[in-house]
Amino acid sequence: MEDAVVPGRHFNSPGDEGKGNMSAEQGFTGRSTADFFVVPVKGGNPRRITSDNRNKGGAAWSPGGKEIIFAAWWAPPISGGSLWRVPVSGGVPALISGVGAGAGYPSISRAGHRLAYQQTSTKQSIWRLDLKDHKHAKGAPSLLIAEAGSMMRPHFSPDGKRIAFESARLGFPEIWVCNAHGSNCAQLTALHRVAGAPQWSPDGRYIAFEFHPGEQREIYVLDVASGQARLLPTNPGWDNLAPGWSRDGKWLYFGSRRGAGPLRFQLWKAPLNGGSPVQVTKNGGLQALESADSRFLYYTKYDVPGIWKMPAGGGEETLVIRDFNSILFRNWTVGEKGIYLIGFRTHSQGTIEFFDFSTRVMTPVWDLEKVAGWGLTLSPDGQTLAYVQNDLNESNIMVVNNFR
Repeated sequence: MEDAVVPGRHFNSPGDEGKGNMSAEQGFTGRSTADFFVVPVKGGNPRRITSDNRNKGGAAWSPGGKEIIFAAWWAPPISGGSLWRVPVSGGVPALISGVGAGAGYPSISRAGHRLAYQQTSTKQSIWRLDLKDHKHAKGAPSLLIAEAGSMMRPHFSPDGKRIAFESARLGFPEIWVCNAHGSNCAQLTALHRVAGAPQWSPDGRYIAFEFHPGEQREIYVLDVASGQARLLPTNPGWDNLAPGWSRDGKWLYFGSRRGAGPLRFQLWKAPLNGGSPVQVTKNGGLQALESADSRFLYYTKYDVPGIWKMPAGGGEETLVIRDFNSILFRNWTVGEKGIYLIGFRTHSQGTIEFFDFSTRVMTPVWDLEKVAGWGLTLSPDGQTLAYVQNDLNESNIMVVNNFR
């Protein structure tokens, strides 16, 4: 074999291909686009063999070395993980039939007639935890929304009567909404790609969300009454993600690779009704939430532990919470008296903790029964938390005989 195949990840900014890692990236809607390149073992220039805006990984050579077998996620027409093949000379990837959903990480036997791969089954649920006060739970949590597959990043509506979330229950991740007790669920988007991270506007008229239509992730705004979604003009040609509203509903904060350099992301904000986006941070920023009184902006950074704050009108940043895992950057929310987050200091599955603004003391509220998923939200009245838990995550090794 004279060539080696390597995956190249596209972080969707000029000159930025293939430099990052996927730790925090896995939580972004649509994840990163990746393509495969072939490079001579003795050295030389890499040659690109795929270019189809999918997230890929786990490549293996086919018998005879004329094709590459690889896994792809959220690649139409299969919503979950699937296996594909592409000629080493390049071309359009073809779906390998007979392999179930959730497939990944293929391997070909030396004889070339057996295909092994990992098949993963997951079940993520949204749980509800009522609070006696801001530091203590009011009894055990109750199951709010359960289903097979992925479900992430819930967010309460401003009146507390509904909860929006990202769900792949019918295939691709889309935006769904249920009432606050988990009934009367309805699908809000049908974009047949990857949509997620919904955030209600303060007046309840709109839901901002991430959408991955192609190489770049973008911010879209959904009119809840009409069901129409539109692109929010941000930074064309760059990844833009993690929306968060200003308290007056006039601006949307978001993380963007524009102007980030080695910091990976900076915080920006864009006016809802049109206009040029404005850069907010200089030292990195990914997801932002304003304080209840609109005086401060709290935010996380890419792949850097901690939660920071700065004046909402601009100014110097201050580290507020040092021990917060940025890989789970979605698992925090701001209340009137402090910050709720899911930490791992005392419990390996995750603990809901409360950071009190007045005392600067972190108090454990509830230990999760199973491993934390992606998402934590506080009801507007401050009396209920909703969080995501990985209730099932299992993998099996599958073998296909007589593989050609």
